[in-house]
Amino acid sequence: MMDNNPEECSVCFNNYDDTLLRPRNLPCGHPFCSQCIDNAIKNGQLNCPSCRAQHTATAATQFPISYGIEAFIRKLKGMEVVPVTTVPTKPNKAPTRGISKKLRSLVEEQKSSISSLITSCEEVLSQLGEYRGQLGDWKTQHLQLQDRLYALVEQNKSAMKLLELEDTSVVDMTTQGEEGKTQLQAMLGSLDTVNTAQEVDTTIDTADECSMKVEDWLQKCQELFPDVNTVHTSVKVEGLRRMREPVKSLVEAGRVVAVQEDQDGRRSARITLQDGQLYLHPLLRQPTPAHAHTIQESDVVGVLDPSCTLAFLDLGWAGSTRGRVTIRLTPDTPLARQFVLLCTGQRGHTYHNTKLLRVGGKGQPGVCVRGGDYESNDGEGGASLLPDLQGQYRESRQAGAVGSWWPLPGGLRSAQFFIATRDRQAGLQWPRVFGDVVSGLDVVRAAVNHSDITEVTVVDCGVVLPL
Repeated sequence: MMDNNPEECSVCFNNYDDTLLRPRNLPCGHPFCSQCIDNAIKNGQLNCPSCRAQHTATAATQFPISYGIEAFIRKLKGMEVVPVTTVPTKPNKAPTRGISKKLRSLVEEQKSSISSLITSCEEVLSQLGEYRGQLGDWKTQHLQLQDRLYALVEQNKSAMKLLELEDTSVVDMTTQGEEGKTQLQAMLGSLDTVNTAQEVDTTIDTADECSMKVEDWLQKCQELFPDVNTVHTSVKVEGLRRMREPVKSLVEAGRVVAVQEDQDGRRSARITLQDGQLYLHPLLRQPTPAHAHTIQESDVVGVLDPSCTLAFLDLGWAGSTRGRVTIRLTPDTPLARQFVLLCTGQRGHTYHNTKLLRVGGKGQPGVCVRGGDYESNDGEGGASLLPDLQGQYRESRQAGAVGSWWPLPGGLRSAQFFIATRDRQAGLQWPRVFGDVVSGLDVVRAAVNHSDITEVTVVDCGVVLPL
């Protein structure tokens, strides 16, 4: 543990050093080696291995060096352990036979001079050590500046690629529009010079064909460029739908966030790409990453298909995330809509950092686990976010069913949910089911088998965005 071995990192258990394993303090106060901090950073986020506090980070170098730990280690290295059985003795002085008092005085003077030089050396060495520490601080500051510059350069490259793609698209559409306009102008001239019925029919047919092409072009322009003001270095929602390579690289770098502003301030939500799926995480009051591309959260949620909504819960315990549970929600049911609101944080409340509360029927057929108390996190809260939760709900006896125990319309704790991990016995049904687990049921079963279910936490949540 850290208290017993302050000279070693509590993650990798290696002793700190002056290079890769140099100790650094996180804002929450816990120190770890630089290498473990770098390894723990994912998508611009760092969860403290000790207290799970979240910190925005791109590299370990942005956290300060723990000079207190380094000083303590130097002191440990400089200590000499004297065995208990050893009795220190004074060195025997060889007799200075044959040396006169004058020579003996010269010897003592020389010894005093050497001792003084040793003291001076120790003072200068100490100053050099302090100066090296200062140099280390300056190096850290310049490395952080270098990281920011690299990030800015990479962001600029991605933005330029996106702009170049948009510019190429605009050029192509402009060329098509100019050609259509020229053809329509030619048709106007032809209609002024027709002299026979056959010429009229032929010219009108040709004009109709040109008009249809131009109308198709106008419609395509409206679809591709609905608002010229949105074509800038910020990523558009349309860009997320197309997932072109520049947009993909920005999302993978954790530099695309959805934002929502209200009277209480600004909240932001990460957008991530994993295994070909695009995920929207919950809105939280957290710093927006530097130079991030922002999209209005309402626009992002607007791309969700209400007939096919996927939500996810990331469960974790014992200091680490154990897996993702993906749930397909039943469309057009109030409990499903409420579940989406609490996975995305649109109303200010979220399942993020809530605990699982209890296991129902553990060791019996039909076991399930309950969670979702976003208010008090102890099973006494979880009020509805919607005024009316009544709807057409189904019953199920299948494992993976997601529903609510609380009767409607009251349902004072209706935001709490259950996930069934086993099939129920014949004749018994899970009530008010509004979704089903499509992947990660093994994660829920592992949580049920944990020694204390209240130690299992929803460390992250959100919804899947369609590509």
